[in-house]
Amino acid sequence: MCLRKTCTIIIHQNNEAFEQWLRDTFRGEALTEDERQRQLLHWDQAPAARYCHPREEHLLPLHVCYGIAARAAARIYSMELMGKTVSAYIW
Repeated sequence: MCLRKTCTIIIHQNNEAFEQWLRDTFRGEALTEDERQRQLLHWDQAPAARYCHPREEHLLPLHVCYGIAARAAARIYSMELMGKTVSAYIW
């Protein structure tokens, strides 16, 4: 069991690590499409992936959108929701 402040720090760190992975994967210009596809295929190996998404059903729509577009997202909108960073991607 963690103390409240310690838990808050861990939650924030995990959220930010996974959000950064999402930004790098869906929008990152340094990736080729083959690399992007490989990262998405193994999304559960991303930092804090299963912490942020214990089950994949809320994350899979992003995979579908990427699959249809077959390119990096054109735009990212990030916001805070219930104390956590969340992002929306537009292709």
